[in-house]
Amino acid sequence: MDQTTNMPKKPKVLLVEDNDTYRKVILNAMRIEGFEAFEAENGQRGLEIARQHQPDLVMVDIYMPVMDGMTMLAEFKKDPALSQIPVVMVTNVQEELDKAVKEGAEEAILKASLTPHQVIDVCRKHLNLTPLPVSNV
Repeated sequence: MDQTTNMPKKPKVLLVEDNDTYRKVILNAMRIEGFEAFEAENGQRGLEIARQHQPDLVMVDIYMPVMDGMTMLAEFKKDPALSQIPVVMVTNVQEELDKAVKEGAEEAILKASLTPHQVIDVCRKHLNLTPLPVSNV
């Protein structure tokens, strides 16, 4: 609960993704869902935003410029202020999935076929929220 408004606290989610279009689509879905969503275009900026906002969950692309997702994950695990935040890695490279989990990600998922609805489901799962109803569309 937010002590100032007596309303349920919005879950904070950070999306770290270098593809502008994909990032905007997913952020829009997160915000519609009621998440307080933050964004970063690379791992270095993602670390800065995570330290500033202390999100409840972070979703990170593996391949990005400046600092890739695996390096960002390693930095998260070394930082006591960030190490308990669940990190979900997304990639289009099947071979990277197991490596990401071994390195400390809560989950690693293939991005290519991931719909915004599925991203929200993954967020809800790691935030211990009730899943969305399945759509017939």
